[in-house]
Amino acid sequence: MPGGSRRWIGNTAFFVLAELAAVLLLASSDSIQNNWLNRASHDTIAAIGGWGESTRDYFSLRRQNDSLSRENLELARRLRILEEDRQYSRATEDLLSGRDSAFRYIPARIVKASRNSQRNYVTVDKGRADGVMPRSGIITTNGVVGIIEAVGEHYSHALSLMNTEMMVSARIGREGFAAPLEWDGVHSRRAIMKDLPRHLAINPGDTVWTSGYSGIFPAGIPLGVTGNSWETDGSVQEAEVHLFIDFGALRYVSIVDNKNGSEAE
Repeated sequence: MPGGSRRWIGNTAFFVLAELAAVLLLASSDSIQNNWLNRASHDTIAAIGGWGESTRDYFSLRRQNDSLSRENLELARRLRILEEDRQYSRATEDLLSGRDSAFRYIPARIVKASRNSQRNYVTVDKGRADGVMPRSGIITTNGVVGIIEAVGEHYSHALSLMNTEMMVSARIGREGFAAPLEWDGVHSRRAIMKDLPRHLAINPGDTVWTSGYSGIFPAGIPLGVTGNSWETDGSVQEAEVHLFIDFGALRYVSIVDNKNGSEAE
């Protein structure tokens, strides 16, 4: 066989072997590449899944924390209300203890109040289920709030002292002359004592107290202090009273119930 033919056959054989080696190498490379890509994709999917789960856990935990925070705030609010009720009840009992055992006191909270008309009312969160009766008084340590008119099972509706139809029996000084006290119809902290004798000396700054004559309110609740006075009809005089109570800041009160009921009126 000529030398050229042998070289051609040798080159052809070498080419075929090289092609086979390349095919095998490519197949092996594809397998390795595919395995690497599969592992990489699995790792990426797992990472994304883990991140998503962590994100869901984060927002779920945040919602739970928000819920717990709201519950804690609500519990703190209720505890504060109970503590304020207890403190107010104790202050009222300290103020009135031993003065008149004919009365019992029910702590309550004002849930609604009007202050913008001539006939204002208040609503308290105690009713028939709590022992509240119509014609019971409502007081604070700073004065008279009103008189219960209508009683529901758990709430009561009351005439406010800031109502031109309400009157309280009061006296100037603990042993002074008793006369009716009414809201002046304009200022939230100003009332007028009427039908005072003309000869009665009234000094600005004298303390005005409940007289206890009506049977609705115990005697000796401080109402305010006197201001100016003037004659009316030539035979009597009137005096302004600057009330201690601030109707704009009212929240906690005590309902006073006369145990003797209508016998005292």
